[in-house]
Amino acid sequence: MKNIRLFTAVSLLAVLLVSCGGNSKKVSIELSFDTKGESASNYLNWSAGDLSVKDGFDAATGASKAQTTTLFDAVRYDGTEAKKAAIPGSLRSLVLFPVASYSTAEGDNFTVTENGKQLTITFVHRGTATQITTDANGKFNTTDSFKIASGVADNIGGKFLIKDEFLKEGGNKANMADLDWSKVSLTADTAAPDAAVKYNGELTASMKDGVLSVKGTLKAE
Repeated sequence: MKNIRLFTAVSLLAVLLVSCGGNSKKVSIELSFDTKGESASNYLNWSAGDLSVKDGFDAATGASKAQTTTLFDAVRYDGTEAKKAAIPGSLRSLVLFPVASYSTAEGDNFTVTENGKQLTITFVHRGTATQITTDANGKFNTTDSFKIASGVADNIGGKFLIKDEFLKEGGNKANMADLDWSKVSLTADTAAPDAAVKYNGELTASMKDGVLSVKGTLKAE
């Protein structure tokens, strides 16, 4: 069943890339993610060109229902053979949390800190620490709101362990909550400078009762 779903996703992606000439002029994103625990209400709705996807987590297969993980590559990359990043890599990571098991967010120590309407989202996914910061009104963009530090954890036998130099004193290497952010040097996460297409724009994030909502539109440049 998984192989059939993967084949379908790859086929749809190929059709999308051909029909859109490799890229869409506009990408719309809307998501809801319960940061407190597993929730059937989590969703990711997005559209690009002729493709419109309504997705969520499929507990039976342990994957996204509509194969966003594969299909979103039409937005992730610039459509060239070189596959240059058309968006910040951490934006893709962010939108995939609602279509994954909550254990992914838990393992990545997905955290949202509120200061009025301003939100700071942090997580550590596959050895890369990510920080996404909105302005005072919950707005964030693809040019200067995403920051990352890669290589803060090593993949040891399929499990990521925080490197000694980034570990809190007395911390557990396997627990991403024990990353010492004061020791991490963050750099801007953006589309590749030489990407043939870049999706830029503004998104709005908000929190209510522990549920993160994100909505916005990006335009190709």
